[in-house]
Amino acid sequence: MIDWSQMKTAEQKAAEAATAEQARINAAARAYLTSTDWYILRLQETGEPVPPDVLEQRAAARAQVVE
Repeated sequence: MIDWSQMKTAEQKAAEAATAEQARINAAARAYLTSTDWYILRLQETGEPVPPDVLEQRAAARAQVVE
């Protein structure tokens, strides 16, 4: 006997794949932000500026994260 409730449509599979890909993007972006948080703390504590490329990459990472 076939349990049709277990069947997934192509649209459902595509939606699951998109969700998984966004989760991967979110994880990578958050990992980058976490790894560069020390620049922000250093700026707050000592006033030493954050390198411009790090600021740009952090902004790009934040833009990639979708909740």
